[in-house]
Amino acid sequence: MVSVANIILYLCFEQSGMALSQLQKSCENISAGRTASTYMVIGSGLETAHAALTVIRAIFNSSFSGLGLHDQKTAIEALDRIAHPDVHFFYPTNSTSKVKKASSSDFIEEWRAFLKKDKNLSLSEWYLEIGLGNKQGVINIGEAEKISKLSALKSFQGGPKMFVIWMAERTNISASNKLLKLLEEPPEKTVFILCCESEHAMLETISSRCQKINLNSSQSLDVSKLAQRFDNQFVKWLRAAFKAKKDKKAINELLAFSESISKKTREEQRAFLSYCSEIFRDSLHYRTKSQDSSKKYTNELDLKKFASLINELNINGFYQVLQKAYEDIGRNGNPKIIFTDISIKLTRLLHRKTSQVE
Repeated sequence: MVSVANIILYLCFEQSGMALSQLQKSCENISAGRTASTYMVIGSGLETAHAALTVIRAIFNSSFSGLGLHDQKTAIEALDRIAHPDVHFFYPTNSTSKVKKASSSDFIEEWRAFLKKDKNLSLSEWYLEIGLGNKQGVINIGEAEKISKLSALKSFQGGPKMFVIWMAERTNISASNKLLKLLEEPPEKTVFILCCESEHAMLETISSRCQKINLNSSQSLDVSKLAQRFDNQFVKWLRAAFKAKKDKKAINELLAFSESISKKTREEQRAFLSYCSEIFRDSLHYRTKSQDSSKKYTNELDLKKFASLINELNINGFYQVLQKAYEDIGRNGNPKIIFTDISIKLTRLLHRKTSQVE
């Protein structure tokens, strides 16, 4: 018998949202005269920016824009070239060998080229596009101040002003607070579209002011590709964590793991954490007999055996630990400390036994 706790936690791990139907529904609402001042598009990588463009097209074609048919056509043509003077894009940047004090406007040509590529491109590929190397991009207070100033100006073409903030979770705390004040009292005929991979990485006070468009359930991790990179590493980590309770020497293996993964790029570290989340999610599916994804894992990992370690007492703990670590890595936390902390918590969680015989 499957416990109620397992059912609830299954829902926690299940990818949320109604896929592209949410995007379609939002566009239908806009066409019907119901346009929100702030949207949050939740999905993977560049697909969120393309969804934002779809929302903007719907707004230009709606009564909210106040534009005639000819001006609507002109506006959309300019939007397709990523050259509309009233549509502003902001995204994570940092200094490079060519740009010492970076802002989004310094990389607009790279952004136009990037948008024309594969919709499945990620943040790490954007960093490669603009030459950041191993640096992390950020949306800082200077960008937030620029958004505030631009939003106070009159529109060039008489229609709405729109601001797309891609990877909005990369907004630092001072910029987030500045942005929050703007969203609390948005200027007239101004629309903000925050694109992010996790709404939980945003300030709750910002997230609560947004109309959500969730794209997540239309996407799934490419587990086979991630397994080739991380499967053996995950299994070694798991074995060391399981041994650590009885054999204190195994702590050295956990520390070695933390040392090893701390040398990888932050995007690789976050990809590893996403892979771990997928394993725990699939294990819960298998344990509750709702879905058998064991064939996805063809290397060392035996999902059928691992699923036996997942129960209603530890699954929520796994989820919370991985989610926090993912966010902390994105905020430039010390990866060695973060993964050491995860390893200790993983050891404790793996030894929590189910409270009920199924």
